Amino acid sequence: MTYMSGAADSVPDLEQDDRKAIADVIRAETLAFQDEDFEAWKACWVHDERTQDVYVSPTAGLSVLDGWRAAAEHMEEVFQSGVSCKMRDFSQDDLRIDIAGNMAWVVFSSWSTTGYGTELEAFETRILERDGRRWKILYSSFVEALQEGPDDTLVGVDGQGRVLRASATALGALKRHPILTVSAGRLRAQRPVWDKALQQAFAQAARHHGHFATHKVAHEMGGPAQYPVILGSTDEGGVAVAHLSIRDCVTYVQIGGDDHLDRRLKFAQKVFGLSEGQLRVARKIALGAGLKVLAADLGISVNTARTHLSRLYEKTGVRSQPALVRLLLSVG
Repeated sequence: MTYMSGAADSVPDLEQDDRKAIADVIRAETLAFQDEDFEAWKACWVHDERTQDVYVSPTAGLSVLDGWRAAAEHMEEVFQSGVSCKMRDFSQDDLRIDIAGNMAWVVFSSWSTTGYGTELEAFETRILERDGRRWKILYSSFVEALQEGPDDTLVGVDGQGRVLRASATALGALKRHPILTVSAGRLRAQRPVWDKALQQAFAQAARHHGHFATHKVAHEMGGPAQYPVILGSTDEGGVAVAHLSIRDCVTYVQIGGDDHLDRRLKFAQKVFGLSEGQLRVARKIALGAGLKVLAADLGISVNTARTHLSRLYEKTGVRSQPALVRLLLSVG
């Protein structure tokens, strides 16, 4: 655990002692939670109506415990019933501590692993009050970052295509990817004309990385910003496409993950009334295959593939493969 001061470099020894005491209380409170020790947890808090404990989670939403009685009753029940996340280990990094009189403001990042086998990243805030010679927590907020869970096929990038987040699985898939690659720490497309379109898409997506900008886009689209970007044509006459989404102030690119594609196409099948044959052709087109390649893969003639494609155009109202891909992968 590290902590740093927001004040000048020459900090009086007494204030340094306060900073260490504050960091120790925050760690002790988390250790008490890990150990499910209610008495130790209770000793870290201010006990009056001003106390507030706030949790924000992508899975559970918002929870606000207002006043010490509500917070204490909730946590005691959590420990007794065994419904806590069974935290196994944790870290608290870059504590930024500001002290004004008998009040202290602390913000930091945290990482933890749970008994469910998941990893949590969070952004936390504490307000502490000096109670005699001890510092105690008056306010706590825990804002959990959205985790992908079992889906490790996403690569997170910034507006310049720099890779910010990527699992070993995603990086391994990029070594075999027909369209995308990593070069000098940036996600690139394998052909200059494709890469130009990809980098333009990253720059455009980055305009929506702020919380309110992302919220506005999600509101306008009726859900999280997820969309295909057409990069160009393949040698086989197919479509080179990248699948983007925006959240947590990051642009994510789908690497593989056929289950995502299949879910969207299944939804498109219901919307447009596609037959199973048309759905199989649509899937191959969305993966970048041209008519000859998809016909061979599906064991049908090129004429049959062309007929399926014509029917797809009729049912969806588009007249080109790029437009078809954009439409089908924007559904759901």
